[in-house]
Amino acid sequence: MQKVVEGCKRVLKDVVGKHVEAVAKDIGDIKVNSIAASGADFMVQYEVSFMASAAEKTISYPNLDSLGEGHVKFVMENYQLGRKCEGRTRRDLYLWCFDRTCHEITHILQGIAEQKDKHGYAMSAEHDASIGAYSLLWAISKDSRLKALFPPGFAAEVLHKTVSDDLWSSAKWSDDVRKEYLKWRESFGLEPPSDKTCEDNVLVSSFCGRISADYFTQDAKEMALIFERVFKNRKGDVYQVKVEPPKAVCRGIDVLV
Repeated sequence: MQKVVEGCKRVLKDVVGKHVEAVAKDIGDIKVNSIAASGADFMVQYEVSFMASAAEKTISYPNLDSLGEGHVKFVMENYQLGRKCEGRTRRDLYLWCFDRTCHEITHILQGIAEQKDKHGYAMSAEHDASIGAYSLLWAISKDSRLKALFPPGFAAEVLHKTVSDDLWSSAKWSDDVRKEYLKWRESFGLEPPSDKTCEDNVLVSSFCGRISADYFTQDAKEMALIFERVFKNRKGDVYQVKVEPPKAVCRGIDVLV
């Protein structure tokens, strides 16, 4: 996790730091924290989560070595899209350390940049943390200092698995949910879905994954433009400034062929 975060910081210091001075100054302070299993049933959902604290500049992640059967069962029942295999679930949790980290670190940059999402479910913040996540993962996989972490083909494997899940999940949306997603996407996250959708954590996760896939690019310049839209001149209430979204062509499908 620490190596993944260091790779993200190197890319984002250049890509975002040139638009937000505070990011260039403070991005080096971001650290990681492993969530220890507590043994309490009510904590299971949190102990398998990836979370960002902008105030503490910390990304917390599941301690894969301490996860018990209850943790694996929770993930299989809520996030595994029908798969019921413990070994596959543990592997998927490992792969999440790559794509989820690229999402969570953007949340920390939002705090550093003093962005405010006043919507009750922070769906603009979720949009902005997701839109460049898979592209960032691809970018850090090309970092020569991370060769041991990204052997040939590994980044493509992570993205293949993740995008496959995103497309499978979104294919099951109702027509109304699909319309909500498109409205959210085409407004650059500034027109949130209904409260009912926002209260469904699995649906929100599906929205975030699908938009990461829709805007996935292997082109560094295109990725930089995505993050420019997210951060340039967007201090304070993000709903006060309209943003023209990039054209989404679901390029995530490219990793499936």
